[in-house]
Amino acid sequence: MSRGTQAIIHLQNLRHNFKVLSQLASDKLVLVVKADAYGHGLKNIVKSLHHVSYFGVATLDEALRIRKIRKNVKILLLEGYLDAKELELTLKNRIDCVIHQQQQIDLLNQLNSTMRMNVWLKYDSGMNRLGFNDETYPWAIKQIKKHRNVAEIVLMSHFASADKIDKKRYSDFTCKQKQYFLSYRNEEPFSFANSPALLNNLKEKGEWCRTGLALFGVSPIAGKTAKDFNLKPVMSLKTTVIATKNIKKGQGVGYGQSYQAKNDMKIAIIGIGYGDGYPWSLSENAYVLLRNQAAKIVGKVSMDMMAIDVSHLDGVEVGELVLLWGQENSMILPVETVANNANTIPYVLLCQITSRVHYEYLE
Repeated sequence: MSRGTQAIIHLQNLRHNFKVLSQLASDKLVLVVKADAYGHGLKNIVKSLHHVSYFGVATLDEALRIRKIRKNVKILLLEGYLDAKELELTLKNRIDCVIHQQQQIDLLNQLNSTMRMNVWLKYDSGMNRLGFNDETYPWAIKQIKKHRNVAEIVLMSHFASADKIDKKRYSDFTCKQKQYFLSYRNEEPFSFANSPALLNNLKEKGEWCRTGLALFGVSPIAGKTAKDFNLKPVMSLKTTVIATKNIKKGQGVGYGQSYQAKNDMKIAIIGIGYGDGYPWSLSENAYVLLRNQAAKIVGKVSMDMMAIDVSHLDGVEVGELVLLWGQENSMILPVETVANNANTIPYVLLCQITSRVHYEYLE
């Protein structure tokens, strides 16, 4: 705790975002909270969203964790069951499953039970990840529709490029994905839109929307921040100054001496590094906020600390607060900006925070 490295989770912002997204999705919303709720802490996130009726996760372990917290909420297992034991557990715990390959239907056929589940049947519309293709999807639909263990069926697919819209026109590939998938739509409920599709107004009337990153107040669309969509950042990552140092022109900073001081300067050492999940690979534009002013990161990020240029700030002292991303009072540094300066995406930054960062949940 002495380093002051904290991830502050603003639960009121989380609920604000849920309200905004629910309105966009006409209340047909599956909140995707996989990967420990995108690094925000699955247990606390699920517990704080009292009026949510549907959560989506990637793994069975995640689904079972939610079931312990919320006895009656609907849960969608996005990768589905992968063997007979997992199938039994999903049925026992009333977990809805994505079915994306014939092997899963075969396992369902071998089931000696009258228990039923809701199935989301996945079509691969061109992403080439999970899902049946044009040759196998019609047969899969036919099998699932008449299956004794299936209660409800939802047809689904997944956008690959919904975050890319040029001059307000859908990309050719996105148009083709919609065309291919919607050709299978009949009377069944369906789901295609993810966070970028929902924010880019690509959703179809009446469909289930699956949103993850946007729930946490982060834009999945390049060149946009959460503020552009009336979303608020849920996580603020901050630390403190643990030392200051005056260095002379020509002296190096950090491993490899990759940074050489062009003038006499003052640096501050702050208590965060790649061991806490801060990215090691940064562009020359990377910075943090100290006293609501940008302080450029200099030298390579170490495991436990990194250096910032505070030459332009008078009397910086040990213990002063440094904002890595998010918001702290009047200081705002969007995680989208930090990701861009680290040559990565916000998903990675949020999900790679390590266990030694202290989490605090604020109502």
